[in-house]
Amino acid sequence: MLRGELARLGLDGLILTTSDAFQNEEAPDHDRVIRWLTGFTGSLAHALVTPDRAVFLVDGRYTIQAAKQVNGKLWQHGHFHETPLAQWVAGLGTGLRIGYDPMTWTVTQAETLRARAHGVTLVPVADPLAAIWLDRPAMPQAPIREMPLSEAGRSTSDKLEWLRGELSRLGVDTWVETRPDNIAWLFNRRGGDVAMNPLALSFAIIGKDAAEWFIDPAKLVIPAPEGVTPRAFEGFLPALAALSGRVAYDAFFTPDAVPVALVQGRAVPAPTTGLITLEKSKKTPEELAGFYRAHLDDAVALAKFGQWLEAEMPVRSASNQPIDEWEVSQILAGFRAASPGYQEPSFATIAASGGNAALCHYAPATTGSATLTPDQILLCDSGGQYDCGTTDVTRTFAFSPVADDIRRISTAVLKGFIALSVARFPVGTFAHSLDALARVPLWQLGLDYDHGTGHDVGHNLLVHEHPHRLAKPGNPVGLVAGNIMTIEPGYYQEGRWGIRIENQVELVEDGPGFLCFKPMTLVPIDLSLFDLAALTDAERAWIDAYHAEVRQKVAPLLQGEVVDWLIRHTAPIADAATPDQ
Repeated sequence: MLRGELARLGLDGLILTTSDAFQNEEAPDHDRVIRWLTGFTGSLAHALVTPDRAVFLVDGRYTIQAAKQVNGKLWQHGHFHETPLAQWVAGLGTGLRIGYDPMTWTVTQAETLRARAHGVTLVPVADPLAAIWLDRPAMPQAPIREMPLSEAGRSTSDKLEWLRGELSRLGVDTWVETRPDNIAWLFNRRGGDVAMNPLALSFAIIGKDAAEWFIDPAKLVIPAPEGVTPRAFEGFLPALAALSGRVAYDAFFTPDAVPVALVQGRAVPAPTTGLITLEKSKKTPEELAGFYRAHLDDAVALAKFGQWLEAEMPVRSASNQPIDEWEVSQILAGFRAASPGYQEPSFATIAASGGNAALCHYAPATTGSATLTPDQILLCDSGGQYDCGTTDVTRTFAFSPVADDIRRISTAVLKGFIALSVARFPVGTFAHSLDALARVPLWQLGLDYDHGTGHDVGHNLLVHEHPHRLAKPGNPVGLVAGNIMTIEPGYYQEGRWGIRIENQVELVEDGPGFLCFKPMTLVPIDLSLFDLAALTDAERAWIDAYHAEVRQKVAPLLQGEVVDWLIRHTAPIADAATPDQ
């Protein structure tokens, strides 16, 4: 069907992406074109389809998953960091017309493709699968809700005043915002259009005297903020074409359709950095306080889960009624749901046993998921959306003594985790400059992991927020106090096992001009995986201090066997009973 559509449109090929018009990591079902076409359930992929070729590209997080989910007889698989999409397009030859949806490819992406795919013409095609995706789900229409000032810390009017000051400083007249998480922050509103992401899919145009919000009116069960005028969602592109003056936007995230619409009228496109994205990353005192409350609730849930897992695992295994990965995810969600402020998971829980733990972004299915066995490691990466904050934590569990190579590699991961956790660095340091601290112990073994070491986290918003990213690729945005990030090194051996350790941290001042990481996550680390004798005195002291903080803050919130479990799992290393130690 798709190749027939190419012929009808007069195209020599079509490029597709998992992103929607809002650059959401998790798109609504209406916009999951890659999933509909290929069966791939990951959050990031690109595809190229021509009359005689189909190419599917992912990054290192998803190479194993893509090989399992996407038919290799129909699709040629690749790694888009090793061979970028533009290189595949350029290799098709010259004089070709390649279609793309300018609402799902950003300005930066389209410019890169045009610059690198010499001799190929990119042809804008609005919603290219509309004619063949006949059972397509409708666009979501979840109601919006208010984020109270007591939680947000800044009013919408204050944020608009700040933004207009930035526009004046830059010498521009208007700001165009296409990121729903930025709009949610700016207007102190949350939605429910995307599962696990409290967003209202919408656009905004902010001028010197007006703020327009392009949103489906069915979502406005409460009024828009004072000073904000709701407009029809479909009126966004026509409104852009009616603008004049200099119009700024974040080229990295804004759809390529935006400057195309602007130049149809009298406006002058003025691409710049993400003003709201950067400001949003500097959490207010009220937001920070909410994060810490959310993490206490999370700590209680994870302590209950840890005690349940330790008690149930041997009993269920012995009775031939083993726990499976899906049950793990549901039990954990149930413990979180006991908190009055809990809303939903912040992402699909990664409960991965044995070889599945080598799939960085694996999520168990409701049926047919793997069972837990005493000789297999369990990796559990999970998080919650609370009304006061967002959480993200990973712990890896062993149920019996692990093999020597697993213990050695796991210890290297722990050493890297601690090395980054104790880092002290100047204000304004780029996140990518710190990434190697977590990798060096693995590098010394000739090993590495093919994902970032950490990311920003939103305040009851996206669990993967921008602009900072602890990773190898350059990310030239300086870190400042009030940023919230994760630290999550790992290692993965395909088909056998995987480990990841993750804490969420706040960046805090540590003397004049310097920063350090303050843990927000309060969950014990399973020490049975590690060679404790290989740790330095400083590393052992860090673990003991961290566990003492967990015990001090979380134990008073627990009862009975869960308290006993927490005390045992936060005991000083000299007192801890660990296998083979």
